[in-house]
Amino acid sequence: MAEFPPENRALVPHPARLGEVVTVLGPGEADLPCRTGGRARDRIAELTALVLDLAGEGVAIDRLAYRKSLEARSPATIKALANDLACYARFCHRVRGIGLPAGEGRVVAYLEDCEARGLSVATVSRRLASLAVIHGLLGVTPPTGAPVVRDALRGFRRRRGVRQRQAGPLRLGEGIGIEAARGFTLTALLDACPGTVAGLRDAALLSLGYDAGLRVSELVAIDCGHISRLDDGAGVLDVVRSKTDQEGRGGEAWLSPETMRRIALWREAGGIASGPLFRRIATTRTRAREAVPPTRLDRLAWHARVDPVRLEGAPARPASVTYRIGEHALTPAAVRMIIKRTAHRAVDEGLVALFGPERDAAIAALSTHSLRVGLTQDLFASGEDAGPIAQALRWTSTTTALRYGRALTPAANATARMLRNLRG
Repeated sequence: MAEFPPENRALVPHPARLGEVVTVLGPGEADLPCRTGGRARDRIAELTALVLDLAGEGVAIDRLAYRKSLEARSPATIKALANDLACYARFCHRVRGIGLPAGEGRVVAYLEDCEARGLSVATVSRRLASLAVIHGLLGVTPPTGAPVVRDALRGFRRRRGVRQRQAGPLRLGEGIGIEAARGFTLTALLDACPGTVAGLRDAALLSLGYDAGLRVSELVAIDCGHISRLDDGAGVLDVVRSKTDQEGRGGEAWLSPETMRRIALWREAGGIASGPLFRRIATTRTRAREAVPPTRLDRLAWHARVDPVRLEGAPARPASVTYRIGEHALTPAAVRMIIKRTAHRAVDEGLVALFGPERDAAIAALSTHSLRVGLTQDLFASGEDAGPIAQALRWTSTTTALRYGRALTPAANATARMLRNLRG
């Protein structure tokens, strides 16, 4: 492992095991299979195949308009369209008939089928919105805007309620804001990251994701050139593109000096000079082996297996670990796995006081959005208003910020601030 400067050593909680030989093969020194190539093209092909399968014989598709419409959408949107249309296609195959364009009655029947299968209001609303987009691609007026469909959706929302399940927040830690954060915190997860190459990467990813309040698509898209260092040790991240900025106007996010130190540790350990900041790491471990003394042939039993190692002996071999750093960025699924895996490690090391079903539920609630939710709640807890929070986290309105901070808003609103002093 590389020798780190004294000011950074406190950020490496678990050094390499005594006597273990550590080898790091940087980007380009080892081949790692790329799992992301062609995925966006596959999604477009999947979506096109579904549209053609569901379309009636008399439906004419404007190929140019269809292609340009898809090019204007992000890969995540195309993935959502393909998944939602696949759900509608399964319904159509069960009930038979022409799937596209859909009549008002068919859309209402699909909505009722989704409700019967226990889908959430948010999921059904998104699938109807996707169905409207598909009709737009075909140049057909979407049936989802018909009064009977709107009334059916309104009744579904009334029966189920519209409150969405929120990702479990990863707030900074104890003593932050009005009430100390309980359960999993960013501090606990950072303490659970080992001082291995993979642990340094995970700690840098978690720290940066919290500071900047990033969506997972923004987090995996970070390039080394997107980060600039300030004179006081802090940094600025250039958020090139986001969910609410598909045209790439850009935005900036401030990074703490601690996050900048963690990024420097990861880049030094992984040999990351340029390109994607957070990359896949393949780890290979070998156990230690004691020396094998040579054995004379006449000392072997008549039925013993003869091999060169037994006859010639073998030297002792220390335990070793080899890290191979990839050249491509992590996927969103890999980020989700890193968060879950680190949470399990935090529990195993006694850094989180959760047990049994409560622990399992808390881990299940963690997602790639937990860092963004946690930062939002900490900002509300520190007394910030929804407007500045929405601006800092690059939302176009305060609605989402208020929803994320809903659990803390009653304790931070104007009534709470007044009555805390008058009726404490």
